[in-house]
Amino acid sequence: MTRPVGGAVLAAVALVLCQEAPAAPARPAVDLDVQFRLTDLDYAPIANEPVRIVFGSDADWQASATGHRFVTDAGGTARFVAHVTLDKQSRTVPTNFADGVASVTQLTDHLLVAAELRYMAYRWLYAVDVCRFPKGGDVLLDRFAVYTPDAGGRFVDRAEELNGGWRMKPLHGMMLTMPGHEPWDFALQPEGSNPSSGRWSLKIAFKRSPAPVMR
Repeated sequence: MTRPVGGAVLAAVALVLCQEAPAAPARPAVDLDVQFRLTDLDYAPIANEPVRIVFGSDADWQASATGHRFVTDAGGTARFVAHVTLDKQSRTVPTNFADGVASVTQLTDHLLVAAELRYMAYRWLYAVDVCRFPKGGDVLLDRFAVYTPDAGGRFVDRAEELNGGWRMKPLHGMMLTMPGHEPWDFALQPEGSNPSSGRWSLKIAFKRSPAPVMR
C-alpha cells in the first residue's frame, strides 16, 4: 500500500530542488561610449544646453539625482563613458513591403535610455527603448515615453498621447501637438565584432520643437 506524502515532506523536497537548480547568470556590466546630440527641427545644433542622461540599468533611474549631467558644446554634442547593463528583450523585426508580411521575433540587446531636457519653463524626462537585433545589427527605437516630475521631484508621471496630441500633468489640461523633444538618430553596437567584449557605443540624438504659441 502506498502511503501519501505529507505536505511538509513535499515542501522540503521542493526547497532542496530550488537550492540545487542553477541560477541564471547575471549579464555583466559594460562600458558604454555615449555620443549625444541635441538639435532643433532643422537639425541645427543647440549649444550650452544642460542635459541629464540616465539608463534603465541605473538604480532608481527615475530619480532626479541619478545619471550623467553635462552641457552641450558648440556643436550641440557631448560625449562620456557610462557603466551600464544590457538585458535581453524580444522584439519583432521591422518589415517593409519588399520583405513581405511575415515578421520574425528575435531576442535583442536592450537598453532604456532617457534624457532630461528643458522645454518651455519645464524639465521633462524623455525615455526610449533601444534594441539591437543580433542578426544584421539593426537597431530599433521602441516605446517612446515622456515623464514629468511628481511633487517629490521623481520623474514618474507619464504623459498621455491622445488623439494625436500630448497631455502633460504640469500643463493642467492643455494639449501639445508635439511632446517638446523627440529622438531622431540612434545606434547601439559593440566595439569590434564581439558583443561580449565589455565595451559598447551608443549614439543618440534628440530634436527640439519650437515652443507653442499661447493664445
